[in-house]
Amino acid sequence: MLRSIVLMMCFASMSGVVSAQARKPADLAGCTAKDGQMTCNLYWLRKSLGEAHTVKAEYGERDRATGAQLKDLAKSLGKRVAAPNQPADLTFTVAPASVSGIDIGPADEEILELKVFSGSDAQKKLIWVETYRGQKDKPWPANVHAAIEQFRKTLSKG
Repeated sequence: MLRSIVLMMCFASMSGVVSAQARKPADLAGCTAKDGQMTCNLYWLRKSLGEAHTVKAEYGERDRATGAQLKDLAKSLGKRVAAPNQPADLTFTVAPASVSGIDIGPADEEILELKVFSGSDAQKKLIWVETYRGQKDKPWPANVHAAIEQFRKTLSKG
């Protein structure tokens, strides 16, 4: 009897390993939040970028510098920039990072988040969040530029 229990436990643990290994990278598409931490799938981001033809840049009406930088990013990735009222395969946006409390000293702070969404406006799915940490005394366009450069490095990682 002990032997059959041990065999059943081995079989159960092996079946768990098989199901975990059988998961495809596509099964983990997009981003998930767990314990206040956002986790995104780089494979899925690269796949989505490879399949996309058009990108929409979303930015504030008064933030033309950010809009220009997001459009340049899309063009440098070989994508056509969609007009604001047209559908796009992907959407790039930049927003200030959440304020987490009191800032003390010159330490790097979370400044902004560059987000990538797939799908149309009605069915947008968050597929990437690039959080940029830096000094708050830098001008916003400089921080946006630094975040975009960080995003490019993320894409080029092996």
